[in-house]
Amino acid sequence: MKKVLTAVLMIAPFVFASEGGEHSSELFWKTVNTLILLVALIWIIKKWGVPFFEGRRNSIKEMVEEAQKAQQESQKALQEAQAKLEDANNKFKESLKIAEETAKKEREVALKEAREMAERIKEQAKETVEVEIRRGENELRRYAVKKALEISEKMIKEKVDPEVEKELIKKTLKALS
Repeated sequence: MKKVLTAVLMIAPFVFASEGGEHSSELFWKTVNTLILLVALIWIIKKWGVPFFEGRRNSIKEMVEEAQKAQQESQKALQEAQAKLEDANNKFKESLKIAEETAKKEREVALKEAREMAERIKEQAKETVEVEIRRGENELRRYAVKKALEISEKMIKEKVDPEVEKELIKKTLKALS
């Protein structure tokens, strides 16, 4: 770069000297100034521009790589989440099936217990009815005996004397006992 600038500066006076005059020296200095400006711009661009753009390019490259990594991680997390969701769905279906089976068994047990209870109630009702029938029969017998005694007594009083009456009552009481 310095060689090019030096060569241009050395050649420029000869080029402009051949034209001559005031106007040519002004053109010479404008050309020199333009060349200095170009060299300064080139130097500034090389010193700060190139590293800036390289850094920018590297940071963009890193950002793209990070985005790709994040995308891969997101896809991996999505696949894991989908696997967990599928596993949860399977567990839910299994739990639902177990709950249905348990409910069915509980229903069967409850029906069985209800049938057994109904049978016990029927048995108790039969026993109660039998006891009540026996009690009623006993009461009816007592009543019948009482009425028979009353009627017998009445008939005997009308037909039998007191001595015979006492004998019949004793016989009847012995027979009933």
